[in-house]
Amino acid sequence: MLGTQDLLDQQGPLAMTIGSPSPAGSEQSIGALRQVLVGRTIADVERHLILDTLASCLGNRTHAARILGISIRTLRNKLNEYMQAGIAVPEPGQRPAV
Repeated sequence: MLGTQDLLDQQGPLAMTIGSPSPAGSEQSIGALRQVLVGRTIADVERHLILDTLASCLGNRTHAARILGISIRTLRNKLNEYMQAGIAVPEPGQRPAV
């Protein structure tokens, strides 16, 4: 199960919105996280977390699945759903778009 710290540790657009947590500013980070997440569906947050993790792993599905704590099969099924919906999914070895 993902917790607040898992979301704060990500390096994608969601994390850039809330910034890096620090011991002194952890309450502010949690407040910012709530602002970013309120009104979003779980599926939307999950999709961003999966795609950001995959991008940070340069498309390596095995490594991304391990970081996310899910099976490679679950990750591949999610990625297939995203591709069928027309969402761009990084290929293995592909650098994230800047």
